[in-house]
Parts: sequence; C-alpha cells; structure tokens
Amino acid sequence: MMPVFWLLGLSGSGKTTLGSLLRLYLEAQGHNVEFVDGDRFRRQFGFSGFRPQDRLRNIDAMREHVLQAHAQGKVCIVAAITPYECMRQKNRDQLPLYREVWVRCSLPALVERDTKGLYASAARGEMELLTGVSDSFDEPARADIIIDTDRLSLSESYAALCDLAGKSLSESRNWRQVRQELPLKDMPGRPELNDCLL
Repeated sequence: MMPVFWLLGLSGSGKTTLGSLLRLYLEAQGHNVEFVDGDRFRRQFGFSGFRPQDRLRNIDAMREHVLQAHAQGKVCIVAAITPYECMRQKNRDQLPLYREVWVRCSLPALVERDTKGLYASAARGEMELLTGVSDSFDEPARADIIIDTDRLSLSESYAALCDLAGKSLSESRNWRQVRQELPLKDMPGRPELNDCLL
C-alpha cells in the first residue's frame, strides 16, 4: 500500500513546485508515481468555475482519479488548493495512507510573488472568487506537516517534504512486511480472517 501526498495551500504558495520535485525524487528511487496538478487536472477534464460547488466537484473527481492510480500500486502526489475542511475529511476517510501537507505562505508574500497575476487581478476587481481573498480557505487543523515557504528556502522546504515521504514509505514497507509474515495458515476454523488481511 503506497502513500498519497496531498499538498494544499493558497495559489502561489509552492505546491506544484514542491510536488514536482518530490515526483522526481521518488522516481529516482524507483517508485511508480502519479502526479496530479490541480490546474492541469481542471483543464484536462474540462472542470470550470470557482464556486464552492465547482471546487467540491473538482476535488471529488481528483480524489477518484487518485484512488484509481493508487489501486495500480502508484505513489500519488497531488498539488491542489483544497480550500475546505470537508474536502480534506473525505480524503482522510477514503484515501489509504493519506498524508496532508499544508504548503503555507502569508498573503502579503503571495501578493508580492503573484506568479500568475491572480492577486493583482483580484485587487482590480477582475476576479470574483479568489481563495484566501474573496473566497474562504479553512486553515488545516490536522496537517501531517506544515511547510512555510515564505520562511524556508526551497531546499529546506524540499528536505522537509522528502523527510515525510521517507517516513511514510517506510511505514508502507513495514505494513507489507507484517502482512506477509502473519501466520494465516495457523488460524484453523477462521478462514474469513484471511480475506480481511489481504
């Protein structure tokens, strides 16, 4: 069972950059990786609109895509804003070995970076809904790790993410080993237990 690393945070915080670096790192380690970028996914599958119901539908579709990739034995990395707590709770409920990574950055730093020009557009009144400005972002209360990209360098942020990945993959290997070593043959009269452990 491979982990799912879900990087969330405001636009411009560094989710895609860190997710891409993690993908390269894990592929270099020999892992089969599925990387899902929120913007690219939305364009590829024709999801439009930024109302809450549009965002919920988009994340639901992304989660389903990740579940399918996970079933193929892939390590999954997602980079998506994921602004509402209800979305993250569904992730926890449905995604095995879910690891939540809050890529955090202060709004002033994001406005200064503004790599996509979104914050300037919102300031001019050209965007009706921008997460963290004119649409809500529920602060994650249960993130496995918080990476403050306005305080940490890119290399420090990357190192923190790789550390989480290493621990999660070790946990995954330990679970597979324990499952293989369980004395299933020594459970006479309880064949139903074998199915539960597969």
